Amino acid sequence: MSESTAARLLSLNQQAIAIVGLNIPLDFGLGSETAERLRELNERLLVDVGRDLSPDALLEKHDLPERYRAIARMLLASDDPVPVFESIAIQQLDREATAGPLRQAIKEPLVVAGLAYLGMIIFCTLSVPSIETQYTQQGLTPSGVTGWLIAIRGAMPYWIIGFPILMIACWWIWRKLVNGPLLSLFPGGTAYSRWLAAESQSRRLAVLITSGVDQETALSLASTSVSPQLPIRPIAENIVRNGAPQSQARALSRLAGFYHFLAGDRRQTFVTKLPAFIGLLFAGLIVLGYGLATFLPWIAILQTEGAMEVLNR
Repeated sequence: MSESTAARLLSLNQQAIAIVGLNIPLDFGLGSETAERLRELNERLLVDVGRDLSPDALLEKHDLPERYRAIARMLLASDDPVPVFESIAIQQLDREATAGPLRQAIKEPLVVAGLAYLGMIIFCTLSVPSIETQYTQQGLTPSGVTGWLIAIRGAMPYWIIGFPILMIACWWIWRKLVNGPLLSLFPGGTAYSRWLAAESQSRRLAVLITSGVDQETALSLASTSVSPQLPIRPIAENIVRNGAPQSQARALSRLAGFYHFLAGDRRQTFVTKLPAFIGLLFAGLIVLGYGLATFLPWIAILQTEGAMEVLNR
């Protein structure tokens, strides 16, 4: 007696929970608590284990995200779920590897800004009063950078508390953006995501074709189960429709490897180097601003004293 659809899906969910338990990410569109959501779904599936339901009827019965439905249809249609799980994990791991340089980009500016913050506290406490005294003794009105520093010293009770809060807020917002839309804002980020999706599509097509799934169903499942959802690329579609049956899976696997190479090249060229350069640029600007704020007031005092000496001769 063949296993029911609900029993098969329950078993596949158990396998996915075990994989997630090994800290291998699987994005089923269920949110951050994938394992917990799958356990809840399995509890609901128990009542359907003895029923003869088609995959579509079973999935329609439960309120599930569209991405999970597409992946579940593909898992139920394939003979071997491991390559499907692998294709999901590879895409997610590549995205997490890409997020690393983006997270790193904010660290250098924050560290430098923190050191500048401590230096400004010391500078405003020890040096700015001396600068202000020099201007008072000479009967001059502070202006430019000096006036700005005196104003900052007067506002110390506010920014001593506010600046750390601002740094924490910047760090938190940046991390949220890294896990969301930030990648698409970088040059090459959108193309990188598309290459990863094309790689996953090719891997899943290879599994489905090997499992004997018909062409139209395989193309539909592979197209809707990736994120972002994209049409199947012409090369992969041509292999599915016109390729020799004995070599289709091998050709699709090689095509997936080629897409993986293109995605890696795009990541190395744009996503890895550009954020590091931007972070270094901001850190350099902070150092430059702090250096100018430190030396320009003293230079102005020396210039004023020099001018007064010339007038007194």
